[in-house]
Amino acid sequence: MRVLAINAPAALARDLQQRANTTDEMKLWIADARNPLSSGLGHDQFVAFSSRRKVDLRAISTLRKTIRNFQPDIVHSFLPRALSQTVLATIGMRKRPTIVSFYGITRVPSWREPADWITYLSPRVSVHTCESIAVKNALMKGGVNESKCEVIYNCVEEVGPSLSRQELRAKFGISADAFVVGTVATIRPVKGIDIMLRALIECSDIPNLVAIIAGPMEDPACAALVNDPRLQGRLRMLGYTNNAATLMKGMDLFVMPSRKEGLCRALLEAMGQGVCPIVSDAGGMKEVVRNGIDGIVFPSEDSVALAAAVRRLHAAPRQISTLGESALKRVQSMCSPQVVGERVFKIYQRLAA
Repeated sequence: MRVLAINAPAALARDLQQRANTTDEMKLWIADARNPLSSGLGHDQFVAFSSRRKVDLRAISTLRKTIRNFQPDIVHSFLPRALSQTVLATIGMRKRPTIVSFYGITRVPSWREPADWITYLSPRVSVHTCESIAVKNALMKGGVNESKCEVIYNCVEEVGPSLSRQELRAKFGISADAFVVGTVATIRPVKGIDIMLRALIECSDIPNLVAIIAGPMEDPACAALVNDPRLQGRLRMLGYTNNAATLMKGMDLFVMPSRKEGLCRALLEAMGQGVCPIVSDAGGMKEVVRNGIDGIVFPSEDSVALAAAVRRLHAAPRQISTLGESALKRVQSMCSPQVVGERVFKIYQRLAA
């Protein structure tokens, strides 16, 4: 089988490329705008491909030529733009490849949205790989047949070398005995960081509580809350940070209080470092974090429940360690490049058969 993967996550692309290099069953091409060497992919069978919008005539033309040259049996498009361009580029082809998508949000696609006609509602798409069960349910609610939806959790790999826990804390002026609650997110209303800030205000009587929040500020409600006097000296607002995942080792708890969420990648990265998670029950997060086993799950929008979870774990350091160890094993069993690559490879085998 001949496969063209467009904008695949780097870790998954490397796993698929390794499978292609070690078996005669699959011939693989990776199409992406990234430098292949910086992604660890190598130049062999790499296609330079970029686009700016869902209907990008230059990108569609490039993709059409690529498909005609390589004659793939399967095209797996991992971004909405790439999916629409794949659908449009294959119009009128005598030998059309089988199209596979990746869907990672819980928005319900609608026939009222023309962009959905050429992406997730297109009859040309044979399989939708869904980031979580919550994402799959959203597609089905939009009218996609369940038989076309496959749940494959996002893939994460081990975070590269970073500063030690002590060095990270020292870098941000945090004492070694501080109780650090943190998160990494683009601070938009949907991420619920205001809920986290309200919970931290509720917990401001905890003497050694410190919070690290990494990500650009795009929520006026949060911008106001960070100035609350009860948080003075307790917050480290880092803004946009390169390699933010390397900060997580300095945290005791990782919090993701989203109002809506397909499945948060930052959550998986934190779990992959053994950091104990506290998450809202939004979207697919409760599928990965089993309440009381891999972390704590609280009702979305409930800052009081989040504050109670923080207090509970502050008083139980051994439980934090136990939950963090379970979180690490959980994400390794569900989201490692090898596990995700195997599931994707099996989909390709089934479609090729």
